[in-house]
Amino acid sequence: MVYVPAGEFMMGSRSDDPNVYDWDKPHQQPQHPVVLRAFYLDEHEVTNAEFERFQPRHQRNETTSPCDECPVVEVNWWDAQAYCVAQGKRLPTEAEWEKAAKGGTERDPEPLEDYAWYAKETITRAQPIKQKRPNPYGLYDMLGNVREWTADWYAPDYYTRAERDEPKGPPTGTRRVERGGAFFLTARGVTTTIRYNHPPGIHLYFLGFRCAQDG
Repeated sequence: MVYVPAGEFMMGSRSDDPNVYDWDKPHQQPQHPVVLRAFYLDEHEVTNAEFERFQPRHQRNETTSPCDECPVVEVNWWDAQAYCVAQGKRLPTEAEWEKAAKGGTERDPEPLEDYAWYAKETITRAQPIKQKRPNPYGLYDMLGNVREWTADWYAPDYYTRAERDEPKGPPTGTRRVERGGAFFLTARGVTTTIRYNHPPGIHLYFLGFRCAQDG
């Protein structure tokens, strides 16, 4: 796991960020200060081989994530959380995920293709972990390979009322937040601030996870 230091960072996208679609601004803005305790985050996404040791009956998606070292996909939120708990860990909060993805900076890494698998390379499936450069914290594939579940419930207006210290999302909801890009998305869908959401019971061919642990 990789250590992410305590401190304040600016969560959400800047008001002048050209990569944010108008329809997505209410989900990513306003940008707001967040203070987090130190924590640890998995260096890479949980792989097929790792997850199948935990759940041998898991049916690997041979089309979009075929190899042992490819990130596991088609795992619902409940099974992702169960895996993390079994390892003595947990899913990261949305705020933890974004702080880790930003790597102590306020700008996404460039050039993007050095750090993320996304549609520019016309790939059609997830790729083995740790083939691209890590971010400044030493984390791989935070921006593009597969999307990742987080612990938080989703609410479209949450950023207008989020806590400054240790935010953990709304207390209830019907959909969980997922973060990060994926191999089929364009650059505008592969950023540290873009947010996605789905019902926790869903299985998707582009959705995986990684685990966190208290520092």
